[in-house]
Amino acid sequence: MAEPAQIRLRDPLRNYRFVVSVEYPDFGVRTTVGGVQRVSGLTCSVGAFEVWEGGNNLHRYANPDKVTWDPVTLEQGLALDDTLEAWARAVRDFAMGGVVVKAHPVKRNVVIDLCEPLRSAGMPESAVAPIRRYRVHNAWISKYSALPKLDALASEVALISIELQHEGWTVEAVTPPTSE
Repeated sequence: MAEPAQIRLRDPLRNYRFVVSVEYPDFGVRTTVGGVQRVSGLTCSVGAFEVWEGGNNLHRYANPDKVTWDPVTLEQGLALDDTLEAWARAVRDFAMGGVVVKAHPVKRNVVIDLCEPLRSAGMPESAVAPIRRYRVHNAWISKYSALPKLDALASEVALISIELQHEGWTVEAVTPPTSE
């Protein structure tokens, strides 16, 4: 009689603890962006290339073709951090005049760390450790909403919004923290 397969249980990751960072590729510097409230999902689509065999019109052969990456949207609390605003200004200045300032590159990598609270003894509940890391490659801001719709009767947080065009994303391995 065959033995049952070993099952390793994993808890699903929560989607409310994350850290967004912007990398400056020429300088090797990574800046954490404060106050990011929402990040749209990372999605990609692979199109199909259809081939019909001569004389056989009843069956098609489909092969993977072009990969398209959907834009990523970030929403940030207004007046918390000016990293995204300065980046949007650099992209706008490049589009209007073709000028690239080396200190403010147009294309940057964005790192999204999905975190889980550290549960080891002596650690505060607010401490988080990255569990998964997603790197968005060569992103640039294609849409920037500097001021949200203002409403005197609402009690919402004012959010700025940016849309990032990019050249794909990858999942990177993160070493899990050890509890000592």
